Amino acid sequence: MAAPSPLSPRLYEQLAARVREQILSRTFRPGDRLPSVRELSRQSRVSVSTVLDAYRLLEDEGLVHPRPQSGYYVRSHPRQRPAEPMKTEPARVASSFSRDDLLQTMTHAKERSDVQQLAIASPNPDLLPHARLAQLIGSVAREHPEASYGYGPASGHRALREQIAQRAFLAGASVSPDEIVITNGCQEALCLSLRAICKPGDVVLVESPCHYGILQAIQMAGLRSLEVCTRSREGICLDAVEEAIEHGRRTGNPVKAILVNSNFQNPLGALTPDREKARLVTIARTHGIPIVEDDVYGDLGFEEERPRVVRAFDEDREVLLCSSFSKTIAPGYRVGWVAAGKRHASIERLKYAASVAAPSLPQLVVAQFLSNGGYDKYLRRARRAYAQSVREMSDAVGRFFPAGTRLTRPEGGFVLWGELPERVDTTLLYQAALAERILIAPGVLFSTQDTYRNCFRLTASRWTPETEAAIARLGRLASARLV
Repeated sequence: MAAPSPLSPRLYEQLAARVREQILSRTFRPGDRLPSVRELSRQSRVSVSTVLDAYRLLEDEGLVHPRPQSGYYVRSHPRQRPAEPMKTEPARVASSFSRDDLLQTMTHAKERSDVQQLAIASPNPDLLPHARLAQLIGSVAREHPEASYGYGPASGHRALREQIAQRAFLAGASVSPDEIVITNGCQEALCLSLRAICKPGDVVLVESPCHYGILQAIQMAGLRSLEVCTRSREGICLDAVEEAIEHGRRTGNPVKAILVNSNFQNPLGALTPDREKARLVTIARTHGIPIVEDDVYGDLGFEEERPRVVRAFDEDREVLLCSSFSKTIAPGYRVGWVAAGKRHASIERLKYAASVAAPSLPQLVVAQFLSNGGYDKYLRRARRAYAQSVREMSDAVGRFFPAGTRLTRPEGGFVLWGELPERVDTTLLYQAALAERILIAPGVLFSTQDTYRNCFRLTASRWTPETEAAIARLGRLASARLV
C-alpha cells in the first residue's frame, strides 16, 4: 500500500476501509473468519501492528469481533448499543445507608457454585498473574523469613510504600513513601480516612449513584452521606457540589468531607476530566474541606495513558488518596493503601488500633511483583481483555434487553450501569434472576435514598458463552416485567 499524504487517512484507516468494504458488500458474510493478522500483513505489505489497529477500529465500529486463539470474525449481529443514562438528580438530603440485609443476601449468594455471578465487582480470575505470584511467595518467604512472617510496621513495609509512591507519580501525584499507610484493601483505607477527618454526625458529600462500600464506610463511621448529581461520562457535577456546600453551610449541616471516585467511577464508569479534577480541588480548598479519593480502578483504563488522580492537582496535601491491588493483582491479598498527606500520623494510629498492621507476606510479594516490571506487562493484557468484555456485554444488553434500556459506556474498569423503563423494579428482577441462578446488583444498593429502583449494575470482567446466555435470560426476565 502507498504511504498516505499528511492529509489522507492513516495507514490502518485505509486498510480498515478496504476490509469494511468487503464486509458491507458481503464478500465476507456474518460469521466468516477474516484473514489472519499475519496473512493480511503480508498481502497488504503493512506491519502486523497496522493490521491489528485496523481490526480494532472495525471492532469498535461493531463490524468484527475477535475469538481467542482463532482470529477475527464478521459479527453475526450488528452492534445495538443502548443509549446512555441521563444525569442523576438525587434529593439534597443527608442520610444513612440502610440496605444491609439486601447486601448481605447478595454477598452470600455469590458463594453459590451454581450461580452466574454478575453482581460483585471482581476481576477475571483467568487474567490474574497466579503463576508469577506463586513463584514470588516461595522466593520471598525463603529470602526474608523474619519479615515475611513477623509483625510489620504499622504503616507497612517500606519496599511496598516506595513502589506505590512511584505508581502515584505516574498518575501525576508527588507522594512520599513516608506518608503512605498500607491497609487491608481500599475499604479499610476509606474507613480510616473518614475517621481521621470527621466526627460522628458529620456530612460527607458523595457521587450518586455511589458504590455501596463507600456508603457503608460512611455509615460505619457514624457519618451521613449527601449525594449530588453525577454524569455517566464525566462524573460528579461541580456546580451541584458548590450548591450543596453552600446549602449545608446555610442550614447548619456543613459538608465536612468530599469522597470521590474520579477514575472509572463505580458503578457508572465515569472519568472526570482533568480540568474538573483541578476545579474540585479549588472548591475544596476554598471551603476548607478535605477530599478522600478512591482510585481503585485507575490502573484499568482502556487507553494507554493512565488518567491522573485528583491528588495530582493538590499542592496542599489535603487529598487522601486511597486504592488497592484488589481489582488488578489479587483480591484475596487485601493489599490497599492511603497516601494520607498531612494526616499520616493520625491514620497510622488508627491503623494500629484497628489491626496493628497489614499482613507482611502479601505486601512483600506485591512489592517484588511491582519492582520487576511484571505489573505493567500484566496491565496491558488486562486492559485489552476488560475493554473487550465490556464491549461484548454492552452489545448483548443491546440485543436482549427491552427497548428503552439505557447503559453506560465506561472507558475503563469492568462494571456497567443499566437503566430499565421506570415500571421495572430491579429489586424484584434481582429476585427473579436469582431464582434462575443469575446474580445482579439492584440499583437501590447504590444510594441512601429510595431511588434507582429501575437500575442495576453488571460486572463485565469476563465474557463467556455462559455469560452471554445469562444476559439473554436476564433480558427476557426484564421484558416479562413490562407485559
